Amino acid sequence: MGICSWADAALIEDGSFYPKKSMTAQARLAWYARYFDTVEINSSFYAIPAARNAVLWAARTPPGFLFSVTAYAPMTGHHPRRETLPAEAQRLLPQHPPLTRRGEVDSTALPAEALDQIFRLFRAAIAPLHEAGKLGYVLFQLAPWVHFDHARLAELAALPARLPGVTIALEFRHRSWLPDHADETLRTLRKAGLAHVIVDAPGTPNAVPYVPEVTAPTAIFRLHGRNAQGWMSQLRGEEPAVREKYDYLYAEDELQALVPDVESAAAESERVFVAFNNNNRAFPVQNALMMKRLLLIEDGGPDMAPKPPLGAPRGTRGAPRSPGIADLPGLADPPDTPDLPGIDSSV
Repeated sequence: MGICSWADAALIEDGSFYPKKSMTAQARLAWYARYFDTVEINSSFYAIPAARNAVLWAARTPPGFLFSVTAYAPMTGHHPRRETLPAEAQRLLPQHPPLTRRGEVDSTALPAEALDQIFRLFRAAIAPLHEAGKLGYVLFQLAPWVHFDHARLAELAALPARLPGVTIALEFRHRSWLPDHADETLRTLRKAGLAHVIVDAPGTPNAVPYVPEVTAPTAIFRLHGRNAQGWMSQLRGEEPAVREKYDYLYAEDELQALVPDVESAAAESERVFVAFNNNNRAFPVQNALMMKRLLLIEDGGPDMAPKPPLGAPRGTRGAPRSPGIADLPGLADPPDTPDLPGIDSSV
């Protein structure tokens, strides 16, 4: 049980979880690990981290603590900023690669050899966590413009060969995967040993259904909140800040409705992760502690205010839904705003 960014600026500014806003990164991680046994690293989406970071993460957390790492942008069809590409990949680019309207390198312009180098370097970067027994999973959150086709499905099935021995988790964000080709997609994941990420998020016009299907020995739930207004603003072409889009505190009954699926996943798998990504204020921490209590996991959380500031979205449901079914987005932005660059932002 944990959250998707222990160094999120909104969480630090909130001041109700960490004892001081001015803590060192090392002290902040140690405090976090007193209450949770896992966390996601999202800065790796924006650039491949240094292996030294992973060494320090492993050394500064107790036995049994697990880090899950978000795959670097071009590994999931997202467009990277040119300056974040490692030199080994940059030298393989065309002289004038096509750029997006934001000035990013179009991921389709990356030669296969460049992507091979990216996977090699990423594997080396997370090796210290893997060797220390502290790597949870690598999150492949596919770009929303990555649609189903058989060639892409074959690429996903080949991921274990690129990252041998690593638990790979796939989060789909286009309806062509789920529900349009759900049977074929989930069958391929099971055969390849890839974990399907079970996502809870607001319903949107192009939403894919919440699918509590376990496809690997590891089951993963990622809870993004249900702030429909924030997600719809992105669909309209706006660019909401992370704290605007994910500004949502789950009500207890909403989490209680998810408990049977989590318990069922636990019965089908060897390990279950529940990660809260409703990143504004201390909402993810509050909800993660609440979920621990609902699942009868020891609490031991800090003394935190149980309610958000007046006016914040709280327990607000989106579109009507059938019992036990939630809607999740078919279009979403990349993972959260990265932790500040450098080792001190994340260890």
